[in-house]
Amino acid sequence: MHADLIVHNARIYTLDPGQAWAQAVACTAGRIQAVGKDDEVLALAGPRTQRIDAGGRLVLPGLTDSHVHFLNYAMRRQEVSLFGVRHIEEVRRRVRQAVERTPPGGWVLGWGYDEIYWDKTPHRALLDDIAPETPVLLRRMDMHSWWVNSAALRLANVTRATPDMPDSRIERDPDGEPTGVMREWYAMGLIQPHLPEPDQATLLRWLSEAIAEAHRLGLTGIQDQRVQREGQLSFRLCQELVRRNQFDLRMHMNVAADYLDEAASLGLQAGFGGDRLWIGHVKTFADGSMGSRTATMLEPFEGEPGNYGVEVVAPAEIARLARRAEQAGLRLAVHAIGDRAVREVLDVFEALRREGAPPDGLSLPHRIEHVQVIHPADLPRLSSCGVVASMQPVHVMTDWVTADRVWGRRARYAYAFRSLLQHGARLTFGSDAPVAPLNPMLGIYAALTRQDEQGEPQGGWYPEERLTLAEAIYGYTMAPALVAGKQHLQGSVTPGKWADLTILSANLFELAPTDIKDVTTYMTIFDGRVVYSQE
Repeated sequence: MHADLIVHNARIYTLDPGQAWAQAVACTAGRIQAVGKDDEVLALAGPRTQRIDAGGRLVLPGLTDSHVHFLNYAMRRQEVSLFGVRHIEEVRRRVRQAVERTPPGGWVLGWGYDEIYWDKTPHRALLDDIAPETPVLLRRMDMHSWWVNSAALRLANVTRATPDMPDSRIERDPDGEPTGVMREWYAMGLIQPHLPEPDQATLLRWLSEAIAEAHRLGLTGIQDQRVQREGQLSFRLCQELVRRNQFDLRMHMNVAADYLDEAASLGLQAGFGGDRLWIGHVKTFADGSMGSRTATMLEPFEGEPGNYGVEVVAPAEIARLARRAEQAGLRLAVHAIGDRAVREVLDVFEALRREGAPPDGLSLPHRIEHVQVIHPADLPRLSSCGVVASMQPVHVMTDWVTADRVWGRRARYAYAFRSLLQHGARLTFGSDAPVAPLNPMLGIYAALTRQDEQGEPQGGWYPEERLTLAEAIYGYTMAPALVAGKQHLQGSVTPGKWADLTILSANLFELAPTDIKDVTTYMTIFDGRVVYSQE
């Protein structure tokens, strides 16, 4: 059979243990047909075969991001970007410009702020003078805190008399007035119903633009972390794009824990779906975040003697969800950032393992999302419990300063990639976009250097936790395939697997680690078709 497409004159890092490197790959009917030397593979060409001369460039299996909030990412791309803004006056300038463009009755929405670098604390007063009548909502980069102005508080009827919601916090002035900072889901939920709702056509267009951006960054797969309402909406929208044949991604879509009982009653199990969109894990939250100081900790945050974080879902409830999920043929993905949260989730999975193997025989593992800081005594437990650490190396670039400030010496075991691997844990990597940039090259750069874009700190932040290039690439290829139960279909350039490939502008194996952040995607091939090309 003649191939539909052949990539040749390439340096193909296959991740196939039987053939680590190759020169050419042939793709037919959306699958990899053959991998080998140029002359061997080019012999499969016919008169209609598309031939791509890679010019000696590095070819990888299609990259997968293991932790994305994809609909949120698509929506945040339309908003005022505050990511990386280190001065409060620049925040105010961008918001002021947006207010001037906003018609009466509209909202100004922004995302990505990180107050750790500012000389002022977020407060409604910093927004009120530039937006006295226009409601403003700015989401912190971790999405666990929202900052609003007085106009937004009035719309939501949030006053000094509004009680704190369970597992969340409304920040207040000494006199009890809300400051405009809302921490965690129930507090933010007071504002949510008043936000503008884009129509379906708009959301579909934004999702399509986000898919094109993923291709530009070399991504052919994502693992979507669904939460509550966004999860319902995301699943419907993605299915609509699949029906239109406009969904060129492999999406492992998690189910929000709120809908576990409904999924179980319908008999929906992990892997149900097609080759582009399928049911993944069940997502729940143990705690908050580091930057919002709501991650649950074994010891208080530095300089805050009474703050041990916010418990979002109690361990007993996580245990109930885990048992229910296993009975239904599903697995949990638990957000756990603080060392106490990680320990308590491991306690749940350890107890579950002692109870015996799940009845369904699924190969999918349970997973902990983030494992941002771990007590050294707990390092061996992920391996012994069979739990995957789903981590985001790109966060190191922005979080190392914050971690040192809020966790002190405990930051030694933040993003403990090497320590976890040495203790037998399996790691899979993602971005947490829109919390961080979607670009996987930044994640690989961070995993190898543990530095920010300015090369700080010199020598790397706790450099003993750095990874090799091969380990980092594995985290964006075979590891996501394994955690999704799709290792027979993706993760390596192997005959019979999906024909998803990423061709890079430079060979990562020939670069200094510090140069990897500047590498771009030369071409992205999905299902045997070119979906992005620099040319």
